[in-house]
Amino acid sequence: MTALLTVKNLSYDYPDGTPALRGLSLDLEEGAKMAVVGSNGSGKSTLLLHLAGCFAPQRGEISLRGKAVGENLQALKDAIGMVFQEPDDQLFMPSVAMDAAFGLIARKVKPESALATAQACLERLGIAHLANRPPHRLSSGEKRLAAIAGILAMNPEIILLDEPSAALDPRARRQLISILKGLGKSMIIATHDLEMAKTVCDSAIVIQSGRVAAEGSPDKLLGCEKLLEECGL
Repeated sequence: MTALLTVKNLSYDYPDGTPALRGLSLDLEEGAKMAVVGSNGSGKSTLLLHLAGCFAPQRGEISLRGKAVGENLQALKDAIGMVFQEPDDQLFMPSVAMDAAFGLIARKVKPESALATAQACLERLGIAHLANRPPHRLSSGEKRLAAIAGILAMNPEIILLDEPSAALDPRARRQLISILKGLGKSMIIATHDLEMAKTVCDSAIVIQSGRVAAEGSPDKLLGCEKLLEECGL
């Protein structure tokens, strides 16, 4: 069976020569939710930026349903949506509803249809009552859900989330975990929140110095104290 997303021997060095990824490989199956865990500087965010089509691989290959993407980064941008660690990086329109509809309008969808889809996504996430609120007046948890709504509206095959539980209070964190568990989407979640990873995800990889140090079930990997200590977690 062909994986939905395959990364093979992905390597990337920053312009100053610092290696960020060193031959990293992974497979994401259809409908799976994968946790990517690692210490700061391990390469988690750099990996997500490659998968979202923001960075072009210097070496290695990314494939969707068995077809190599190559230099066609638009194929990744069409298939994959990314929720950044800082929601303020994604929220910039006058209202939450307009923010959630922005991506569709940019794709030439009629504004009324885009807004209807956006409203449905806000309702799905339980934040329809925020539709007319300006994003800068939302709480951290509300901003996170608003950013997710904008990605959901685009209906990507895969959703990437970078540290989604960061800066959330316990109640907002529990709400987010419940929502992520219930979304019928393939996901890759880069996180330091090991308990969230075990609750939401059905597979995990541990990254150390740009390489996959271990992979398997979240309970097995994230319950191994020796591994976590070795990887700075």
